[in-house]
Amino acid sequence: MKKTAILFFSLSAAVAVNAQGLPQVDPVLEPTEMKKHIKRSAQTESSVNVVWSEDFANGLPASWSQNGTPATAQWEYRGPNTTPDNNTGSRGAYSGINNNPPTNTPILSTTASNGFMIFDSDYLDNGGSTTGGGTGTAPAPHVGRLTTGVIDLSAHTSLELKFEMYARRFFSDWKVAFSTDGGTTFTDTIEFFDDAVVAVNGATADNEIALANVSSIIGGQSQAVMQFIFDGTPGNANGNGYYFWMLDDIELRTPPANQMLFTAWNGAPAQDMIYNGDGARYPKYGHMNTNQIVPVEFDANFFNYGTNTQTNATLEVEVWDVTSTPNLVTTLTAPGCPTLASGDTCDYTSLTTPTWTPPAMEADYLLVWKAVSDSISSSTTTATDTFAFYVSDNFMSPDRNVTDNFVGTNSANPEIIAMGAMYDLSNEDPGNVGSGLVYLDGLTIGLSATTDSTADIEIAFYDTTGFAFNAGWSTNPTAAFRRSFTLNGSLVGTYAFFDFSDANGNPLVLPAQPYLMIINFFPNATDGVIRIANDASFDQPDISTVMQLADGNWYGGFTSDAHEGTHLRLDVGDPDGYIGETNFDAFTMYPNPTAGATKLEFAEGGTYSINVTDMTGSRVISMEESVNANEAIELDMSSYPMGVYLVNVKGENGSKTVKLTVK
Repeated sequence: MKKTAILFFSLSAAVAVNAQGLPQVDPVLEPTEMKKHIKRSAQTESSVNVVWSEDFANGLPASWSQNGTPATAQWEYRGPNTTPDNNTGSRGAYSGINNNPPTNTPILSTTASNGFMIFDSDYLDNGGSTTGGGTGTAPAPHVGRLTTGVIDLSAHTSLELKFEMYARRFFSDWKVAFSTDGGTTFTDTIEFFDDAVVAVNGATADNEIALANVSSIIGGQSQAVMQFIFDGTPGNANGNGYYFWMLDDIELRTPPANQMLFTAWNGAPAQDMIYNGDGARYPKYGHMNTNQIVPVEFDANFFNYGTNTQTNATLEVEVWDVTSTPNLVTTLTAPGCPTLASGDTCDYTSLTTPTWTPPAMEADYLLVWKAVSDSISSSTTTATDTFAFYVSDNFMSPDRNVTDNFVGTNSANPEIIAMGAMYDLSNEDPGNVGSGLVYLDGLTIGLSATTDSTADIEIAFYDTTGFAFNAGWSTNPTAAFRRSFTLNGSLVGTYAFFDFSDANGNPLVLPAQPYLMIINFFPNATDGVIRIANDASFDQPDISTVMQLADGNWYGGFTSDAHEGTHLRLDVGDPDGYIGETNFDAFTMYPNPTAGATKLEFAEGGTYSINVTDMTGSRVISMEESVNANEAIELDMSSYPMGVYLVNVKGENGSKTVKLTVK
């Protein structure tokens, strides 16, 4: 247990938004309608007692004040009769006002129709001009301070602060400072949604709800004052400040006695999934393939938001099969924390469940995280979170059927020149036990409707060994497979399939191991783009998703979730679809590995076609042999480089491919 210094809770999912025109490594995003992954709490809104509130229905109250640094760093009131009015969000050059169509939307708070407050850092710095950086009325770095009047809370010892907000950061913090002497001194400060929760170039939801238990800070005080601070002074070599913070519907109210809330802790996400016992590297597949099943465990962080100490606080994760009629498959329970005082956090070190291994059969699952205790049951908890998870016979992919945005190139002189995903194909094809091989039919890509219909892409598979950020591979690796494709108008705006099969219709055959699948982008139209659908519901670990910028550097694990669950659906071949593959056992190969020569021994006589290819797909040996029963022939590999080769043998009764290692 750790005492949390920052008490907040996101009741809706953060949305990643990219900063255009500022130095960055985050990609260009094409926004789409955001699906909220974290449901708003059903917590008893009717039972809370609001003791003070402000919804800016009449503009900025006369008792409030501002104290910016510089003095021109002012918050603005946006109402139905102001210019601009409350239908406008940020006016800054980089906040979407120049997009086509504009994406500088206002806060979607409960009472946004009667007005809200905004600190428009982007506009204050540049006046809305992409060439006007530092020429606005209050150039960054700057600090905007919006201070309430004095609030008498002497009759209310238990208090929570709630407000609705919409904020986006480059380098900035969003804080609330508290005074108990009428605003003379501010002795306590809470930071909301720090950069471990909403990262650089990231944003909250446009109707985010922020909560904090402030009982120990201003509870029972007669001279309480709050100050909302946009701090644009944190920064790096790329700059300070930016982009905005919008506020509305501020309340002080009585907190609940028994309530736990999921929260990020020490950089760890509020809820997480760990695949194959390796949370640091193994990709999180929203679609797990039946041939590549691995165990999954779940963890979380939550803190005691209520006023009562909670006993036996723990995490429950329900696994529901929702393929047809919803059916509870299992409930996993973490060890938990025996006691959890008000304001304390129970973190993932105590809240990791046992593993669950999905059956190797196609199914749709709904995963439900719940924070429970002796006082908060599974049926009454308001701390719940749900995610979809799928097992597919046909493909595997990082996405969960959610499209949060499209990510890719900016123009024909692209910011991003390549992106990819890691596919751990360590389980050999179950229909060819002992072959050490996997079969791939192709790749399905969710392409944006804005993608250049004349563009080319190249799809390549590489061994993951030696890959590191930012340099990429330590050596110049040979691709295990490489093929170029030209797009056309029928593919853009669709889930487009790219076929890996050869001229005879045979699937791509690769040794079973992890691969980085890289897609290289080649837009051809003037200002052409290539953009791929993305699901931002989970952070991917390590090199699970990667991208390369025009400067040659490789990046991954983007802090804004901008490139985490790209819709790159790798079609894993069905062995039953390959004639004779599963029953063709007419030959054995030995020794394997070999230092030079290997023998093929045939159980049955007949005529056989034998083809050996290297991992680039190049054929190195091709021959036809007629043999007697139990006769062996020799393949001399001594003149070929060390590495992995694929030996394909075709006869009257079928075809079989076996991996051969030359060392």
